[in-house]
Amino acid sequence: MSRCAREARPRAGPPAPHRRGEVGSLSIEAVLILPVLALMTVGLLQVAAVVSDVLLVHEAARAGARTAATTSGAGPVVQAANSAAPELDGMSVQVTPVVRRDGDIARVQVTVTRSIGPVSHTLRATSVARVEPAVGTTRQGAVP
Repeated sequence: MSRCAREARPRAGPPAPHRRGEVGSLSIEAVLILPVLALMTVGLLQVAAVVSDVLLVHEAARAGARTAATTSGAGPVVQAANSAAPELDGMSVQVTPVVRRDGDIARVQVTVTRSIGPVSHTLRATSVARVEPAVGTTRQGAVP
């Protein structure tokens, strides 16, 4: 073997000495950190689910208000709100006024309860729309 080849080989020797008490310290740190990371991940997923539900509640209220502006009665409004957010089971829809006339302000409130662990949150969204002239009866004394 040539002299260059011998010098290119890594030297075999005793491993670098470890300080006493450091062996396995990485394992202990991992054992302490992994549960914290797992809890943070689960918490982040729960918060993301609640944010998604908030967006769905707002969309249901918006769809309900739009329907309330173009129809009469509460049935079509409830159906439109439920169609806009079918993922939200146990959703409550309130429409005021139920009987609407031209120019009235229709108010739709959607409420649903969600829980994260032992804590319950009531998610509520309200949307309003002016009733369009073609819907319902005209006001007394109004000029068509």
